[in-house]
Amino acid sequence: MPPRYKDVDECRSEIQQYIGQLESGTDDTDPELRKSGSTVRYKQDLRWYDHWLDQNDIESVLDVTPAASNQLGQDLSTDFNGTTPRYRWDRIYSFYEWLLSMGLLEDNPLGRWNDKKGELFGLTKSTEQSKQLGEDETYAVSESEVRQMEEHVGRNRVRDQLIIRLLWQTGMRRGELSQLTLDDMDRDSREITIRAVVAKNDQKRVLAYQRTAEGLLSEWLNRGYRDEMAATASHNRLLVGERGGPLSPGRINDIVIDAANKAGFNRKLYPDANAATDENGDKIENRWLISAHNVRHGYGTYMIHETDAGLWEVSKQMGHSSVKITEETYVDPDPRAGLEHAHQYGPD
Repeated sequence: MPPRYKDVDECRSEIQQYIGQLESGTDDTDPELRKSGSTVRYKQDLRWYDHWLDQNDIESVLDVTPAASNQLGQDLSTDFNGTTPRYRWDRIYSFYEWLLSMGLLEDNPLGRWNDKKGELFGLTKSTEQSKQLGEDETYAVSESEVRQMEEHVGRNRVRDQLIIRLLWQTGMRRGELSQLTLDDMDRDSREITIRAVVAKNDQKRVLAYQRTAEGLLSEWLNRGYRDEMAATASHNRLLVGERGGPLSPGRINDIVIDAANKAGFNRKLYPDANAATDENGDKIENRWLISAHNVRHGYGTYMIHETDAGLWEVSKQMGHSSVKITEETYVDPDPRAGLEHAHQYGPD
C-alpha cells in the first residue's frame, strides 16, 4: 500500500498556515493567481514533508538545520524517481522562504544547498519533456483541470467531453479508447472491456467508469449524435470522426490538447529540434504540456494518492505489465509502509 500522510489539518501549524495562504491565492479564472492544480501539488509535497519530519524526529519546521536539509536532499534523491525529487525540494524551499518573509526564521536551512542541489543530490530533470516543465507544472492533470478542459471542448461537445471523461475515469490509453466498440461497453454495470488485441500488453482487462460518464454516454448513443456522425460509414466503434470513420488515437490526442489550450493552461514544449521521436512516434519538439497521456497519468496519480486502492489493483486497471512500473511511476516510497498491518495482523 502507498503511504498515507496526515491530512493538512493534522500537520504542523506552520504548514497549515502556508497552505491556507496558498489556497486563498488560488483561482483558476484569474491568470494572476495560482492554479488549483499547483496548490494541490504543494499540499501533497508539504504533507510528505510533515511525514518526513516525523520520521526524523524533528518536532518543528523551525528546528531544521542545514545538516538536516542535506539529509532531506539525500532522501529525496534515493527514495524517488523522475522529476518528483526536484519539484518536491523546490516547494519545500518555497515554504521556508515564506517562513522567512513572516519573520519566523533568519535563514533558509535549505539555502546552503539550493544553488547546487542538482550537483549534490541528483535532483535533475531526467527526460526531454521534464526539462521543459516549470516549477508548478507536472505530468498529471488534476480533477479541476479536467473539468476546465470539458468546458472548453470544440463544436462536437458531447463526443469530446465523453473522450476526456473516459480517459480521466478509467486511465485507459488513447489507442485503447480509439479501438473501443459498442460491444465493449456494459452500461448496466458501467464497465468497459479492453480486449487483448487492443491492450498494449496483450492482456484483457475490465475497467469501471462512474455515473457522471453515463450521462454523456446517453447523450452520445441514445440521442443520435453518434449515429448521425457515422451515417456515411459502417462500423461499430464507440467514437466517430468528423467524416464518419473511427476516431484515431492522434485525433483523440488533438482533442485533449485543444481543450487544454482553450482552458488556458496548455503550452508547447520546445526541446532540441533534432530530438528523436517518443514511444508514441510523436516528434518530441511537437510535444505539448497537456495531452491525452497526461489525463491517464492524472488517473493513476489520483488513484494512488487520493484513494485506498491498492498498488496491485491500480496496476491492473492501468494495464501495466508489472506492479513495479506502477510503483516507480506513482508511489512515494516509505520505509514504514505496511507497518500498521504488520502490527495488527503479524503471526504469533
